[in-house]
Amino acid sequence: MAWGNEKAYNKSMAVKPIKDLLKENKVSIVAHLQCIQASPDAAIAEVLDRMRNNKSGYVVLTEQGKVAGIFTEVDVIRKILGQNVDWKQPIRTVMTPNPIVLTRNDSVGTAIDLMGRERFYHIPLVDENKQLAGIISVRSVIKFLAEFYPTEVFNLPPDPHQVMETQEGG
Repeated sequence: MAWGNEKAYNKSMAVKPIKDLLKENKVSIVAHLQCIQASPDAAIAEVLDRMRNNKSGYVVLTEQGKVAGIFTEVDVIRKILGQNVDWKQPIRTVMTPNPIVLTRNDSVGTAIDLMGRERFYHIPLVDENKQLAGIISVRSVIKFLAEFYPTEVFNLPPDPHQVMETQEGG
Protein backbone atom coordinates (compact mmCIF):
# COMPACT_ATOMS: atom_id res chain seq x y z
CA MET A 1 0.00 0.00 0.00
CA ALA A 2 1.23 3.44 -0.83
CA TRP A 3 1.46 5.69 2.18
CA GLY A 4 1.80 9.44 2.19
CA ASN A 5 4.87 10.78 3.98
CA GLU A 6 5.62 7.97 6.41
CA LYS A 7 8.90 9.53 7.53
CA ALA A 8 7.36 12.96 8.05
CA TYR A 9 5.90 12.01 11.41
CA ASN A 10 8.54 9.56 12.60
CA LYS A 11 11.16 12.26 13.24
CA SER A 12 8.99 14.44 15.45
CA MET A 13 7.39 11.75 17.59
CA ALA A 14 9.97 11.62 20.36
CA VAL A 15 9.72 15.26 21.37
CA LYS A 16 5.98 16.02 21.45
CA PRO A 17 3.07 14.50 23.38
CA ILE A 18 0.88 12.23 21.29
CA LYS A 19 -2.12 14.54 21.86
CA ASP A 20 -0.30 17.36 20.08
CA LEU A 21 0.88 15.10 17.27
CA LEU A 22 -2.66 13.86 16.62
CA LYS A 23 -3.79 17.47 16.25
CA GLU A 24 -0.85 18.52 14.08
CA ASN A 25 -0.55 15.53 11.73
CA LYS A 26 -2.90 15.64 8.79
CA VAL A 27 -4.97 12.76 7.50
CA SER A 28 -2.93 12.93 4.27
CA ILE A 29 -0.08 11.18 6.14
CA VAL A 30 -2.11 8.00 6.59
CA ALA A 31 -4.62 8.27 3.72
CA HIS A 32 -4.75 5.91 0.79
CA LEU A 33 -4.89 7.89 -2.43
CA GLN A 34 -6.27 4.99 -4.44
CA CYS A 35 -9.88 4.09 -3.60
CA ILE A 36 -12.13 1.25 -4.57
CA GLN A 37 -15.04 2.98 -6.27
CA ALA A 38 -18.11 2.34 -8.38
CA SER A 39 -21.19 4.10 -9.65
CA PRO A 40 -24.31 4.14 -7.47
CA ASP A 41 -26.05 2.59 -10.47
CA ALA A 42 -23.77 -0.47 -10.47
CA ALA A 43 -25.47 -3.76 -9.64
CA ILE A 44 -25.16 -5.08 -6.09
CA ALA A 45 -23.47 -8.23 -7.40
CA GLU A 46 -20.90 -6.15 -9.31
CA VAL A 47 -20.03 -4.08 -6.24
CA LEU A 48 -19.68 -7.18 -4.05
CA ASP A 49 -17.40 -8.72 -6.70
CA ARG A 50 -15.32 -5.54 -6.72
CA MET A 51 -14.98 -5.70 -2.92
CA ARG A 52 -14.01 -9.38 -3.05
CA ASN A 53 -11.54 -8.98 -5.94
CA ASN A 54 -9.83 -6.04 -4.23
CA LYS A 55 -9.97 -7.63 -0.77
CA SER A 56 -11.67 -4.45 0.38
CA GLY A 57 -14.13 -3.73 3.17
CA TYR A 58 -15.64 -0.78 1.32
CA VAL A 59 -16.55 0.75 -2.04
CA VAL A 60 -16.96 4.51 -2.41
CA LEU A 61 -19.85 5.31 -4.76
CA THR A 62 -19.20 8.34 -6.90
CA GLU A 63 -21.10 10.44 -9.41
CA GLN A 64 -18.99 12.74 -11.57
CA GLY A 65 -16.11 12.26 -9.13
CA LYS A 66 -18.12 13.35 -6.09
CA VAL A 67 -18.92 11.04 -3.19
CA ALA A 68 -22.56 9.96 -3.42
CA GLY A 69 -22.36 7.09 -0.95
CA ILE A 70 -20.34 4.32 0.58
CA PHE A 71 -21.02 0.60 0.80
CA THR A 72 -19.15 -1.34 3.48
CA GLU A 73 -18.97 -4.75 5.12
CA VAL A 74 -21.37 -3.41 7.75
CA ASP A 75 -23.91 -2.65 5.00
CA VAL A 76 -23.52 -6.22 3.74
CA ILE A 77 -24.34 -7.56 7.20
CA ARG A 78 -27.22 -5.20 7.89
CA LYS A 79 -28.82 -4.92 4.47
CA ILE A 80 -27.86 -7.97 2.40
CA LEU A 81 -27.41 -11.07 4.58
CA GLY A 82 -30.61 -12.94 5.25
CA GLN A 83 -32.56 -10.75 2.83
CA ASN A 84 -34.18 -11.69 -0.45
CA VAL A 85 -31.96 -9.46 -2.59
CA ASP A 86 -32.18 -8.86 -6.32
CA TRP A 87 -28.46 -8.93 -7.16
CA LYS A 88 -29.10 -6.88 -10.30
CA GLN A 89 -30.64 -3.90 -8.52
CA PRO A 90 -28.45 -0.81 -8.17
CA ILE A 91 -26.21 -0.52 -5.14
CA ARG A 92 -27.83 2.86 -4.35
CA THR A 93 -30.76 0.88 -2.87
CA VAL A 94 -28.54 -0.45 -0.07
CA MET A 95 -25.64 2.02 0.14
CA THR A 96 -25.15 4.57 2.88
CA PRO A 97 -25.96 7.80 1.04
CA ASN A 98 -24.10 11.08 1.57
CA PRO A 99 -21.53 9.73 4.02
CA ILE A 100 -19.58 11.99 6.32
CA VAL A 101 -16.29 12.94 4.64
CA LEU A 102 -13.04 14.55 5.72
CA THR A 103 -10.42 16.50 3.82
CA ARG A 104 -6.77 15.59 3.53
CA ASN A 105 -6.06 18.64 5.73
CA ASP A 106 -8.14 17.42 8.68
CA SER A 107 -6.12 16.12 11.60
CA VAL A 108 -5.55 12.47 12.41
CA GLY A 109 -7.12 13.23 15.80
CA THR A 110 -10.30 14.43 14.10
CA ALA A 111 -10.44 11.20 12.08
CA ILE A 112 -9.91 9.07 15.20
CA ASP A 113 -12.65 10.95 17.07
CA LEU A 114 -15.07 10.54 14.16
CA MET A 115 -14.28 6.85 13.72
CA GLY A 116 -14.76 6.19 17.42
CA ARG A 117 -17.93 8.22 17.81
CA GLU A 118 -19.66 6.99 14.63
CA ARG A 119 -18.10 3.50 14.55
CA PHE A 120 -16.70 4.04 11.04
CA TYR A 121 -13.99 1.81 9.61
CA HIS A 122 -13.54 3.88 6.43
CA ILE A 123 -13.98 7.60 5.78
CA PRO A 124 -13.78 9.06 2.26
CA LEU A 125 -11.63 12.14 1.78
CA VAL A 126 -12.54 14.98 -0.55
CA ASP A 127 -10.64 17.91 -2.01
CA GLU A 128 -11.67 21.57 -2.07
CA ASN A 129 -14.01 20.83 -5.03
CA LYS A 130 -15.71 17.99 -3.12
CA GLN A 131 -14.09 15.44 -5.46
CA LEU A 132 -13.00 12.08 -4.03
CA ALA A 133 -9.35 12.44 -2.97
CA GLY A 134 -8.64 9.28 -0.97
CA ILE A 135 -9.79 7.23 1.97
CA ILE A 136 -8.68 6.74 5.53
CA SER A 137 -9.19 3.40 7.25
CA VAL A 138 -8.99 2.17 10.80
CA ARG A 139 -6.14 -0.08 9.73
CA SER A 140 -4.08 2.88 8.47
CA VAL A 141 -4.79 4.79 11.70
CA ILE A 142 -3.67 1.80 13.79
CA LYS A 143 -0.42 1.59 11.82
CA PHE A 144 0.08 5.31 12.39
CA LEU A 145 -0.54 4.98 16.14
CA ALA A 146 1.78 1.97 16.41
CA GLU A 147 4.63 4.26 15.35
CA PHE A 148 4.30 6.09 18.68
CA TYR A 149 5.30 3.05 20.72
CA PRO A 150 9.01 2.34 21.02
CA THR A 151 10.35 -0.97 19.86
CA GLU A 152 11.36 -1.74 23.45
CA VAL A 153 7.70 -1.93 24.50
CA PHE A 154 6.94 -4.47 21.79
CA ASN A 155 9.93 -6.56 22.76
CA LEU A 156 9.49 -6.72 26.53
CA PRO A 157 9.61 -10.29 27.81
CA PRO A 158 6.47 -11.60 29.53
CA ASP A 159 6.26 -11.28 33.30
CA PRO A 160 6.62 -14.86 34.58
CA HIS A 161 4.89 -13.94 37.87
CA GLN A 162 1.87 -12.32 36.28
CA VAL A 163 -1.43 -13.91 37.31
CA MET A 164 -4.54 -13.14 35.30
CA GLU A 165 -7.63 -12.39 37.39
CA THR A 166 -10.03 -13.71 34.77
CA GLN A 167 -9.84 -16.63 32.38
CA GLU A 168 -9.07 -15.61 28.83
CA GLY A 169 -10.26 -17.34 25.68
CA GLY A 170 -12.96 -19.89 24.92
